[in-house]
Amino acid sequence: MIKVYSTIAFAAGLLLAGSAFAATMQPAAGNAPYFDEGQSTTSTLQRADVRSAAIAQHPAVGNLSAAQPYTPSKLTRAQVHDATVQAIHNGFHVEVGNLTTL
Repeated sequence: MIKVYSTIAFAAGLLLAGSAFAATMQPAAGNAPYFDEGQSTTSTLQRADVRSAAIAQHPAVGNLSAAQPYTPSKLTRAQVHDATVQAIHNGFHVEVGNLTTL
């Protein structure tokens, strides 16, 4: 009886696995390898030109670097500390850590 059940289970496995092998090798519409690689061109710029352009235009870094240019503060450390303490006394919540905005 065990041989009959194992034979039935084996046959069922073959029937169910047969559909997995029937899939085509073509990808779904829009997927690779159907993409346009574009045209490759050779750059006419020299290394020194690229370097000088990179030095002239600094990349954007930080949270608000593109929105506001950096201007150094004229306040002292003590003035900033006093303003922060006063803001906290007035109800300002200093956001620190990973879960403060949740």
